[in-house]
Amino acid sequence: MIKKDYESYIILDGNFEDAQIEEIITKYENLFKKNNVEIKNIERIGRRRMAYPINKKQNGYYVCYEFVAATDAIEKIERAYKLDENIMRYLTVFMSKQTIALRDDHFRKKAAALALLEAEKAKAEAEAQAQAFKSDEAPEVNETEEKQTEK
Repeated sequence: MIKKDYESYIILDGNFEDAQIEEIITKYENLFKKNNVEIKNIERIGRRRMAYPINKKQNGYYVCYEFVAATDAIEKIERAYKLDENIMRYLTVFMSKQTIALRDDHFRKKAAALALLEAEKAKAEAEAQAQAFKSDEAPEVNETEEKQTEK
């Protein structure tokens, strides 16, 4: 059977404790392994305020599973999502090779931009510290010069 790349997002109740959330995440990890699904990455996006309430809840904990699976495994996984009362929403998306390449390129560019920003910030801080050091040093030099001229 042909396996394809997928991303599956789930939204859990944001009021759960971290231990409960980890339990649910590992539960689905085990379900994936049971269905011969190769998990590439599990991204714990975290707690977020939702745009609109779902089941009268304002906050959700978002999780993204990146995996490779056969199409029949997707049906089983989504069936498990639907039956689980802890999952408020879910979405599973097929990821084409082109989409994966574009996403990777986007994150590579974003990481490079962040690194550049951090470097510029560090350079500005270093210059500010050097300037502060020079301004602290300058009065001391002037005082010693004044003392020498007084003698």
